[in-house]
Amino acid sequence: MMLLAGRLQSLIGVRTSVRALSTTPVVSKKSNPARGKTRKSPKTLLRLYEQGLLKGAEAARAAALLGKDKKVEVQTGDNELSSELPLSMARRIIRAVDAARPNNAYELHIVTSVPPNQTNAFRGRLVYPRDPRIRGEVVLVFAEQGSEAEEAAQRAAQQLADSGSSTKLIIGGTEMIGEVSSNRISHFTKVLCTTDILPALSRALARTLGPRGLMPSTKRGTAVEDGEEMQRAVEQLVSGVDWRGDRTGVVRGAVGRISFSESELRSNVQALLDAVIAKVASGLAGTRMSPSVIAGYARDEPVGDAAATRNAAAMKRALSVVKQVHLSSTQGPGVRLRLDDIL
Repeated sequence: MMLLAGRLQSLIGVRTSVRALSTTPVVSKKSNPARGKTRKSPKTLLRLYEQGLLKGAEAARAAALLGKDKKVEVQTGDNELSSELPLSMARRIIRAVDAARPNNAYELHIVTSVPPNQTNAFRGRLVYPRDPRIRGEVVLVFAEQGSEAEEAAQRAAQQLADSGSSTKLIIGGTEMIGEVSSNRISHFTKVLCTTDILPALSRALARTLGPRGLMPSTKRGTAVEDGEEMQRAVEQLVSGVDWRGDRTGVVRGAVGRISFSESELRSNVQALLDAVIAKVASGLAGTRMSPSVIAGYARDEPVGDAAATRNAAAMKRALSVVKQVHLSSTQGPGVRLRLDDIL
């Protein structure tokens, strides 16, 4: 009896605990309003500046776009900025954004009418009035020791060294093929060779050089036969810049640096446009046009100090090739250019 009473007393003394689930209201964390703030485009800055809605750093940027508080008429009748700007205004906008980075590149994007089935041949090389590159080329030259081509390459290398050029020539024979295939020589940007070494070079390095667009060929002038051709090929590689279109017919290329003047930038832009138009005019699908047809796309001869321009017929033909042109910089905005201003 006493045992039963003790058990009952112990059961009465047991406390039953129930776990309560508390519901705490979710409080959204207030983000820093300055963090992730959208950067206004140059066109938006100019529009808001005209309305007097900018202050501080943004107002200073907009004033810089307008050229030290000098207003430029870039508005249309409905108080909206034009979608296409002349090269001078586009350069001013990009320079205001990249003024602290004078070595950044101006990049030109050219939208053409070249169909996708002809883009494989849509490439070329041109010599800019002012070279936009800041680093020279590293050129591999494959030529047998003692040959005319090897002697010409050695002379060209000495001339480059004497002139202080940043372009470097690495000259060797067939033994250098193994060094390239084993990656002991890897940092190069161009390749030249003689026609007698070309078969061995193709067998060993075609899969390495081909996808990079570096495989030498006689058609492109990078596989030569004698010393005279080697001298010309080196000069072309030192001063010339390759360009090519992508699968959609768009050509992209650096045409200058932020530090370039307007005249230097304009001459480089026109040089690339003229090279693209001349390539299309000469035929891409295996057909060759006559020189008179190609000349119908070109600019007229300049008179005096005036810049060369196209007549109405040549302009119409050029506009059938070039559909749009955009100028941008490495870290700046893209601006669509007026075709009548640059063509």
